[in-house]
Amino acid sequence: MELREKIINLEKTLLTFEVRRSPAKLNELLSENFKEIGASGACSGLAEILEHLPRERDWSATTQDWEFRALSEGIVQVMYKACIEKPGSGTPVYSRRTSIWRLEGESWKMVYHQGTAVVPFELEG
Repeated sequence: MELREKIINLEKTLLTFEVRRSPAKLNELLSENFKEIGASGACSGLAEILEHLPRERDWSATTQDWEFRALSEGIVQVMYKACIEKPGSGTPVYSRRTSIWRLEGESWKMVYHQGTAVVPFELEG
């Protein structure tokens, strides 16, 4: 599997509840010095993520327009659009997202993630 596909697949696994509800699986994918700036503007580190994500309620994410680029040896970035829908909310949340992944030992780990709220966009078929 080429690196682009591998990183995008890792990113997508972080959008599944199987992973989000498991601190052990989150620790496998997130670096010790992980930082996030959410679409709301809130900043979080690994400890806050490990506390918050396992308590999330159900929602679904549709992603598209994936981009990938190598920043340096062992550091890559992915960018994409996401539409998050929460049952009962009636209004999906649209965002552009970016993550930076770093090779730590033998494993790729996310070190940074940012979601920026955007106006609704047309979802691919």
